[in-house]
Amino acid sequence: MAMKFPDRAAPRRRLRPEELTALEADGAICARGLLDKATVDHMRDALEDVLAQSGVIGGPLSMPDDGFHGDVFVWKLHDAFRDLALFSCLPELANQILRSTSVQFFYEQFFVKRAGSPIDTPWHQDLPFWPVAGTQVASFWITLDPVSRASSGLEFVRGSHKWEKRYKAVTPNHDPYMADTDLEAAPDFSQLRREHELLGWDMEPGDVLVFGPLVAHGSGGNASQDRDRRALAFRYCGDDVTFAPRHATMPLLWDHGLEPGDRLGGPLFPQVLPEVLESEVATRWAGPEAPSDRAVAAFLAHLEETGFGAGFEKKPLLDSERSE
Repeated sequence: MAMKFPDRAAPRRRLRPEELTALEADGAICARGLLDKATVDHMRDALEDVLAQSGVIGGPLSMPDDGFHGDVFVWKLHDAFRDLALFSCLPELANQILRSTSVQFFYEQFFVKRAGSPIDTPWHQDLPFWPVAGTQVASFWITLDPVSRASSGLEFVRGSHKWEKRYKAVTPNHDPYMADTDLEAAPDFSQLRREHELLGWDMEPGDVLVFGPLVAHGSGGNASQDRDRRALAFRYCGDDVTFAPRHATMPLLWDHGLEPGDRLGGPLFPQVLPEVLESEVATRWAGPEAPSDRAVAAFLAHLEETGFGAGFEKKPLLDSERSE
């Protein structure tokens, strides 16, 4: 018997022609009111649930003493993240941007900067972080709190997605493994406002930043003493994105079955349009899906070989009874 998936949520509104034009020209836009209050409230509760359980794969980006928390591939273990990834309005909005024959869900992250957190988000481009080739990627940065530049709202270097320059991947915790490339570090563009136009917006919950994989962006710490900055980033890809593993990119701790050059798809990067494929999500639909012992062991062995393994260990799975 075929699985019964939820009906896909229709967008509150589609991206307007002028927004798509600005996205292509500038590299990033703020799309007002894309998500409804119920969705935002639900995801805020889901995020706090994940944090209460010490993250999903252990919050590998987290620095709890400094009020910063982050994690990736939460959708593999928490149903609210799964359903937003697969059955929300985001795939349809992504297809407006990508104009692809089909759309794959790439992955999602969350970033929490508690009130007063001094941790900045170093200036970077996203593509150098990823074991993929191609540029047909759309990112949706969803704020769950009112946000401004002062409370660590993202800023973007207008038009930088058209540069030939590529910068090394730098994480908020300055993970040496991720930064171990021959690429140069990005300048601190916040100090170069006379030379470059920086785009940034005050945002309310339900507003969404939409941007591509090559626009340079970053943010300062959260200077607000009474307001957290909680954000989700959901990413989708189209026809030209292929698997291209290389050193010092985001580790993939779930089995995916891809060979170099394959178009993304399968259980880690499932198709979402024109429809979700039962064959790709059946295991996840049955319940939370722990990281692969084989993939984790291979990554730990690689870290040991390259000298970047200190402090990294496999983290526990979320309690499946609390996956929603």
